[in-house]
Amino acid sequence: MTIKKKFVLSLIAYAMLGVLAWTTLSDEPIRVFSGNVRLRTGTLVILGLFAFRAALYFWRTRIEEERAGAKPAD
Repeated sequence: MTIKKKFVLSLIAYAMLGVLAWTTLSDEPIRVFSGNVRLRTGTLVILGLFAFRAALYFWRTRIEEERAGAKPAD
């Protein structure tokens, strides 16, 4: 399986988890340090960070493959 297919599947999985979290979690605020955070919002932010991490990994591997393919001419 190519890295692009893995990336697309991971984004689909994160989107599905986001939809499930939105529909099943209550929107009650929880106390975090000195502020309140809504449960749905916190969950979606964490899922978004994981999706961003997956995107960074995908971009990094694409750049590394391009650099490995473009060898300097001797």
